[in-house]
Amino acid sequence: MKKQLIKKLKNTNPDQKDVLKKGFYFLIFRGVGIIAGYLFTLYITNVFGAKVNGLISLSFSVFMFASIIGRLGIDVNFLRFYAKPENWKKDPGLFYRVVSKSFLVSLVLMGLLLWAQDFFILHIFKKNQLEPYYFWSVLGIPFWTITMLCAGALRAKGLNNWFAFFNNTGRFLLTILLLAVVYLFSTVAPVMLIQLHFWALVVLALIAFWVVSRELKQLTLKSGTNSWRFLRESFPMLLSSTIMVFLGWLDTFILGIYETDENIGIYNAALKLALVTSFSIEAINSSLAPKIANAYVNNLKERFLGLIKFSTRLNFSLTVLIVMILLVFNQWFLGIFGEEFKAGSMVLIILCAIHLINSAVGSVGIIMQMTGKQKQYQYIAFISLGINLLLNFILIPRYGINGAAVATAISLSVWNVSGCVYLKRKENIRTYI
Repeated sequence: MKKQLIKKLKNTNPDQKDVLKKGFYFLIFRGVGIIAGYLFTLYITNVFGAKVNGLISLSFSVFMFASIIGRLGIDVNFLRFYAKPENWKKDPGLFYRVVSKSFLVSLVLMGLLLWAQDFFILHIFKKNQLEPYYFWSVLGIPFWTITMLCAGALRAKGLNNWFAFFNNTGRFLLTILLLAVVYLFSTVAPVMLIQLHFWALVVLALIAFWVVSRELKQLTLKSGTNSWRFLRESFPMLLSSTIMVFLGWLDTFILGIYETDENIGIYNAALKLALVTSFSIEAINSSLAPKIANAYVNNLKERFLGLIKFSTRLNFSLTVLIVMILLVFNQWFLGIFGEEFKAGSMVLIILCAIHLINSAVGSVGIIMQMTGKQKQYQYIAFISLGINLLLNFILIPRYGINGAAVATAISLSVWNVSGCVYLKRKENIRTYI
């Protein structure tokens, strides 16, 4: 059996080997990031309780909404543009031109949100206690935007370890390290947690910009590509990416309108656990995206379809394993955050079930965006967001956090299954297991 396994690994397609190798390293970085995020949440829940966790989660929802808009879809478009090695060498100036524009947009968004903070805090959420958390979260928007754009460029070049660090690991890892230093010398107040998160984002943005500049080997604003045209091409990707983030955080935002801080905290603890099921697809997509983009552009159909088939099977197998562990031990995992968090058991079960279904239909979003189907993907995303928004406002007032989980589950399934059906019927691309 050992000899057969070794022989099988030797005969594995080079692309599949690369996906496995880079996916494995991504998984390690993602795992460290998730652990750091859990430690951050555990510290909050065990020291300050579900209420503070709810306030921080709510402020993060505003932070994530604004950050994705500030990125303008550039990070995804970098993946297509810089996937060609000649563009990385020939046109480094494009990076600096579009990143500077994105940074300015992020600053404007930050200013608008600070100007309108009373409207959100007093009239939308009606939570005076949210003010300091909101303020420090909003300040971090431009720095997280820069970090994610740099991560997108590094991903296009195939530097997956750096991409994984900036995209998943760095944010909470640096926050935890700063928290440990502060903890040694003074008492940590609740609002200090969000302040430390802000300073972690500043450091992360500086590191990310330095890494990309080192790889580009020159600092120039001269570009042979029209940056405004590049931004226009990025717009459909902006819409799709924005909707994806909205689908991920809209439930928390609307819970902030109807539910207590404690229930928001319980919901987000369960949501964090459910996100473990996305480990495999994120790891696979990190190296899959530039490969299928390259295969599609060069009309390597057999290679293109082979990569999709391999990635779907691998992702589904890993997701089944993770979901089974979470479902069997759901009470124990939730209990780590505190006894009150066991109330999120049904939320965890619902979200795990939908992640399992979505893993069976494949990496639909990446495939559609890498094959020039951004607009079709955008239309599907709009419909899914509309369903999510409608169901959240209907179900949350009646069923609370369980209603939010159902709304998220239904809208995500509509999104992924619709994309899967479109690719099969219109393009004859089978993504499902």
